Amino acid sequence: MRMRVLICGSRNWKEEDVIPEYRIEEYIKTLPPNAVIVHGAAPGADTVADRVARERGHTVIEFKANWTLYGDAAGPIRNQEMLDIGKPDRVVAFHEDIVNSVGTKDMIARARKAMLPVEMFNG
Repeated sequence: MRMRVLICGSRNWKEEDVIPEYRIEEYIKTLPPNAVIVHGAAPGADTVADRVARERGHTVIEFKANWTLYGDAAGPIRNQEMLDIGKPDRVVAFHEDIVNSVGTKDMIARARKAMLPVEMFNG
């Protein structure tokens, strides 16, 4: 059975930001070669995780939020779909300020409610 890891995090990180990219890359390096990476196709942490995972040959599954159809509810709806359809074994969050985040904090709360292990990398 292939491990499925949902990676989420800050939208404020840019792809050229070295520290968060390094943390995400180092985390993905620890995963089995056949691990599946699930993410929300948002700028920042999701984009970095997507690129690093693809470079390492992982299967990647994206869940894009439909902001046009759902408005402000699109993020939480997408987060629930990532759990229900993406079926991750764990959730890993990369955020510079998890406590004051919106989307990342929502994803963590949903994962915990689903009894999934959550790893958080803050800062």
